[in-house]
Amino acid sequence: MEELRLTGTNQHRAPEGMSTLSALIIDQGELYLDNGAIHGKAKIDQGIQYEKSLQQVSNPRKVAIVWLSLYRRDGNQGFHGAAACESFIDQQSGKGYKNLIEQANQMEKAVKGRVDLTNLTEEEFGLLRAFVQEFRPDLYQHASPQFLEAFTSE
Repeated sequence: MEELRLTGTNQHRAPEGMSTLSALIIDQGELYLDNGAIHGKAKIDQGIQYEKSLQQVSNPRKVAIVWLSLYRRDGNQGFHGAAACESFIDQQSGKGYKNLIEQANQMEKAVKGRVDLTNLTEEEFGLLRAFVQEFRPDLYQHASPQFLEAFTSE
């Protein structure tokens, strides 16, 4: 069984906060880890030419990217921040659209421990909530107060 790495660390040196970042993809009701998204090399990016505007993508489907960050406090590691952004893909035409500035801003929010999940639908949020609570319960148990608040409020 393949081990899932929850942080974006690898053999390359990463800026301080980026080493605690992970990427979750929510696509057509499926949620999975894909840390390749941190460098624009997610599974959904393969074979896609990104256009300058969404209008140039004929039949787009929304793909949500959620950036999660971790932190260590009192000897325990826990979730710290979470921020979501959107990408639009048309697999058939091989075209897509994503706002790189928004993605970078959302990554920064997550690294800084903020929670911004306003881009998620109710269904996407439900998938994310189940993931953070069940994947590694210890990380959820030791999450920052603002992270817990976002996932416990209805």
